[in-house]
Amino acid sequence: MNLRYLLLLLSLYTSPALSALAYTDAQDDFYPLRIHPNGKHITDNNGKPFLMVADVAWQLLRKLNYEDAVQYMDQRKSQSFNTFVIQLLPSLPTQRNYQRVTPFNNNKLSEPNKAYFDYVDKIVAAAQTRNLVVGIVVSRKSWNVVFDAHKESDWQAWGEYLGKRFEKYPNIIWIVSEEEYQSSAQYKYIAEGLRSTTTHQNLIASLSTCSPTVPIDGSPNKSDLKFVIPDSTVTYSEYANLANWQKNSGELSVQPFLISNSEFPKEITDQSVLIRNQAYQSIMSSAAGFCHMSTIKNFNPTWKINITRDGAEYIDHFVKILKGIPWEYMYPETSQSLLPDSTDQQQIGIFSLSNKRLSMLYIPESKPVQLDLTVLQGNTFRAVWYSPRTGRRWPGASSLPKSVTSVSPPDPKAGWDWILLIGSQE
Repeated sequence: MNLRYLLLLLSLYTSPALSALAYTDAQDDFYPLRIHPNGKHITDNNGKPFLMVADVAWQLLRKLNYEDAVQYMDQRKSQSFNTFVIQLLPSLPTQRNYQRVTPFNNNKLSEPNKAYFDYVDKIVAAAQTRNLVVGIVVSRKSWNVVFDAHKESDWQAWGEYLGKRFEKYPNIIWIVSEEEYQSSAQYKYIAEGLRSTTTHQNLIASLSTCSPTVPIDGSPNKSDLKFVIPDSTVTYSEYANLANWQKNSGELSVQPFLISNSEFPKEITDQSVLIRNQAYQSIMSSAAGFCHMSTIKNFNPTWKINITRDGAEYIDHFVKILKGIPWEYMYPETSQSLLPDSTDQQQIGIFSLSNKRLSMLYIPESKPVQLDLTVLQGNTFRAVWYSPRTGRRWPGASSLPKSVTSVSPPDPKAGWDWILLIGSQE
């Protein structure tokens, strides 16, 4: 199987038909999603690996009418997203949805407002017809004052209500907030309520909105999947800490996870390179996919213009290159021995097959890279270059010997990042 994938990889630059293979519509039996037996990936209902490409759309229910919500979904699907994540509840208990309806009567969890959840139903149904997964966050830290005023039985009843209310939708992933300043029992009882009434056994995920300090598997509550969507990671040093945590978690975790990109300071006008860097580094840390976050999540008045230039325009290229290789069989390199240069080891991410016959490198800038091909299996090797910025592919050097060698990007433009695929020809 690995040889078949390698031949597919090495034909990337000659086969335009591969673009059509990169993203296909789901079939009727595609959902619900499942967890792969390896504990690191998601699969469809038939066991086929599912590369989750998610977008954060926190305020969709509060800011968008139905027509605009559909426009948002269509735009994101055209950019190769297959999932979007929304907050079920408004930002504050005093707020309402777009129709000016509150989720509860008098903020009582036992009295959900039918009109509010009817609108949620329309959104989920529209997503289902477009073969999109909807991650629904059912609790949030800004609602602690309301949830803490209720009992454990109320939390469980809230989960039961949601599971039963939306039981016909297999394209939902339920997400329960799990922050260090929230009661761990809150997650437990809401999740139990959801599981007890979810007909399709939809995945139940946990959410952290701060940079984690403990391993993925360190939580006392065991979710199927973990989302890490930081609210405050806005500096290079903070992201470096998050990236290091991500790398370590990827090596150790037996639970699928997704980490969103940072929110960058506004003075960084071109954030595309940073977003692409984080997307590829996420996959190279064995994440189950990538979670994109931009100002679109707040749906400000300019969102319809900005959605075409918020960094997501490169996600289509991201999906196509990963769909062209056996990403689900590849793991992060821990030794970095393929890169003799210590600076390269710090800057370049490496993702390899366990048999060492294929490696993918994400190179964040245009420069020559020295490779020690003696650490790979095979006698001669071939390279393929890919531009995450433009989507273009170039055939690289062929018949590279099993030795230390230097390779250079085919079009070394300043500020460009690169993907290098290097594989055995045997």
